[in-house]
Amino acid sequence: MSTAEPAVRAQSLELLQSRLPSHLLARDAEAGGFLERLLDAVAGELALLETDLEDLYDAWFVETCAEWVLPYLADLIGLDDLPTGLGLPAGPRALVANTVTYRRRKGTAGVLEQVAQDVTGWPARAVEFYRLLVTTTHTNHVRADRLATVSVRDAAHVELCGLDLAGVRSLAPGLDPLAHTADVRRITSGRGRYGIPAVGVFLYPLQVHEIGRPDAPTSHTGTADGWSRARRRAPEVGGGWTFDPLGRLSPLFESRPGDERAEDSAARNGEADLPVPLRPRRLHRLLETARAKKYADPALLPLGVRIDADEALAPHAIRVRGLEPLAPDQQRQVVVDPVDGTLTCYRGCEEDDPENVYVRYAYGVLADVGAGGHDRSAAHETALALTGCPPVGGGVERIVDGSSVGGGAAGPAKPAATVGAALVRARTVLEELSQDQRPGAGYVVSITDSATYEDSAMGVRLPAGTRLLLVAAQWPGRRALDGTGFQAAAGAGYLPDGLRPHLFGTLTVAGDKGSSVLVDGLTIEGDLVVDAGQLDALTLSHCTLTGRLRVAEGQAGNNGELRINVLRSVLGGVELAAPVSLLCASDSEIDGDATAVEAHASFEGCTVRGDLTVRSLDAASCLLDGRVTAGDRQTGCVRFSYTGPGSRTPRRHQCVPAEAHGAAPEPRYASVTPGSPLYLALSRDCPETIRTGAENGAEMGVHQHLGRPLRLAAVERGLTPYLPVQLDLGICGS
Repeated sequence: MSTAEPAVRAQSLELLQSRLPSHLLARDAEAGGFLERLLDAVAGELALLETDLEDLYDAWFVETCAEWVLPYLADLIGLDDLPTGLGLPAGPRALVANTVTYRRRKGTAGVLEQVAQDVTGWPARAVEFYRLLVTTTHTNHVRADRLATVSVRDAAHVELCGLDLAGVRSLAPGLDPLAHTADVRRITSGRGRYGIPAVGVFLYPLQVHEIGRPDAPTSHTGTADGWSRARRRAPEVGGGWTFDPLGRLSPLFESRPGDERAEDSAARNGEADLPVPLRPRRLHRLLETARAKKYADPALLPLGVRIDADEALAPHAIRVRGLEPLAPDQQRQVVVDPVDGTLTCYRGCEEDDPENVYVRYAYGVLADVGAGGHDRSAAHETALALTGCPPVGGGVERIVDGSSVGGGAAGPAKPAATVGAALVRARTVLEELSQDQRPGAGYVVSITDSATYEDSAMGVRLPAGTRLLLVAAQWPGRRALDGTGFQAAAGAGYLPDGLRPHLFGTLTVAGDKGSSVLVDGLTIEGDLVVDAGQLDALTLSHCTLTGRLRVAEGQAGNNGELRINVLRSVLGGVELAAPVSLLCASDSEIDGDATAVEAHASFEGCTVRGDLTVRSLDAASCLLDGRVTAGDRQTGCVRFSYTGPGSRTPRRHQCVPAEAHGAAPEPRYASVTPGSPLYLALSRDCPETIRTGAENGAEMGVHQHLGRPLRLAAVERGLTPYLPVQLDLGICGS
């Protein structure tokens, strides 16, 4: 039977029929369509041949060929070591496409940057360290930029070194412009840098996401589409506000890096092109440019601030802490510290205490784990399947109604003032369905902005067989309603992208037999509680939960069939008092104790910084930094994982330590501060057995899916053919 596409087969059949006289087709239709069936069989083979010809033509070009053709094209151009399995969106296609161009520029620092970026998917900066060596000045060749002493008056150079920026030095390497004395150690050892043959390639693995649309209007409630509400700080810790809604101190990033990059593709990467923290003097220079050119468009500013329901502050009203005084002619203004992401409000020159402050800014993360402004479309499809909802074009089947909370784009959902009100309406609508309509019926509660919602009554109980989707998503436009009710048009639906709403309070869910709940893209400052009942499935996808995930016991049911799935989320702890069926987590962080005495736990690529107590355990590529206790040690397996001292686990395979009670090296983190972009990432001085001990050769824990050690090894192999003769290569950063 032909495997050609139905559309191509239909076109081939139509082509064959057009070659026959119409009276033969009419007579065949009267006789039972025997000729049409014969033509259909021939059309299938013809369509298959045409499809093969099209695929063969596509295989001639690297832009259109199939993945399996890439190694053959690489062999044609002499590219022997083609890196695969790194999980990059473009794969090795860009490397194959640009190899000939690379060879024309072989031996230059620019090609080292481009090859490194194509191999790893991270921006890169190449530094020839001999250019930064202190030299004795010759009268015929004066090198005024290589002074043996640092000028304290040139604060911009000192700031680039990170000498006065806590935490920035480790996040923005490779930008140091100062001259250094020679280092006798080789850069290949990982210790020396400043030598004549040393060439360093700095990698920048951070991702930058923006919160808040700069062109969003202000609503009558003071909230803005996509803007976030700043968090008031306690007076005992300095007062003021933080850009982060949870009050964490986190460095700001430039919202649109790369605007200053030259149009020439061979241009070297500079600070504007790299995902590095926003320096105070960099922010001051951007604001000064905006003031000089009298920018009225807030999109041209690196950040934005709104006070109460006022319009966004002009560039003159945004001042940089420590670099410029307050403007006496400004009625309302703020002083921003980009190093820790804080701001202070002023009315005139007196400190002000407004009711609300709304901000637009950019932040950096190593991986898209937890709630954030990144695109969650692919992960949302996976979460829908785990919740029992088959995905259809970004929506789901059997959606009967929905509510929209916030100031986002208009959609088919009915507006609700609070999340609690939307959940009450969800229960009412689902309960009004007949018994025949309930199985598989779903209700969507979409939060369409990044505002903060404080509600003490966020709870819902679902009827049997129904679904609830609580997501951070916008509807790009109104959808047609058909006879089945709230149904998204084909190929369109809500967009789980660019939003990070903040819920302040405890979210409580419960349900009768066969019901399920999906929570996607939310920052919840509080606990998520599953109340007594018979809930079938609870899925958390890309959520940040500062409190604990709890399942309560009760007389109304013990949720014995409950399956909990945690995908790319950050939890403050897990406490399952009731005997749930399954606790499954992948690529997630649990910064606290996890207790599920009556549950089977299945973890993959997770980091748990606390004690883990379960009935039985399956773990792979995990970093269980605490005491692990499994009640049933005859069931399950722990593979390629680290467990803390005193752990009692099922059988182990290539773990650290090899024995349950053996001594082992301890993991070392780049940062344990929740607001840091490198939160719970393993440092480069972490023991090798942990840093490369995952099943795929990557690091154990939540960042296992990034494959950082694999990318570093691949880039070192890929750069070797382009390195000038007698020079040493060192991979720095990451």
